[in-house]
Amino acid sequence: MRLIAHRGFAATAAENTIAAFRSAADRADAVEFDVRRCGSGELVVVHDETIDRVTDGVGAVADSSLEALESHTVLDSGEPIPTLEEVLEALPPTVDVDIELKDAGIAADVLEAVDGAENRIVATSFLASELRTIREIDPDQPIGLLVSRRLETPVTTAVELDCDVIGASYWRCLATRVVPRANAVGLEVHAWTIEHRVLATLLESRGVDCVSADRPLRV
Repeated sequence: MRLIAHRGFAATAAENTIAAFRSAADRADAVEFDVRRCGSGELVVVHDETIDRVTDGVGAVADSSLEALESHTVLDSGEPIPTLEEVLEALPPTVDVDIELKDAGIAADVLEAVDGAENRIVATSFLASELRTIREIDPDQPIGLLVSRRLETPVTTAVELDCDVIGASYWRCLATRVVPRANAVGLEVHAWTIEHRVLATLLESRGVDCVSADRPLRV
């Protein structure tokens, strides 16, 4: 069982900041973060469509230039929203990286940004179109389908997309047959987002490979 630091352990540090990722890299097997395109074209690491929740500013990421985004700080960290390139440069090569693509049309640029990175990088998304684009450009890049509540055939869809990983909420991993079906076809299974070690142990017994958490856990 491996531990993924969700947004850099969002419960213990300002989420999706370089300081959070550096700290999490010492306490997790992988770090997970979200990527969007800002208004001036750069790829930035932020979860929400707007900056309202995580900064003292307001507005949509897609409508804000990088310069405007960098004028605000994330929560109480004193740090701005980072670019994808800045985060990759800050991470040690020993930690794995899960990058969630939040926007359509960014797959090719994400691939360009991660080219040459020493980390094992998995590009994940709820957007099948982004995963399909990555697979068409780079057959060797690990990709992972994130399972939405509306997706009725997650394992079939992941296989059709030639995924390496499937990610689902922990309750879906426990309440449905998604894990044994994924195991049967060789998909690595990631479960999100847990708070207690006992749940990680239960998920491991069901065949889950990795768990995502907002705080460090011994798994």
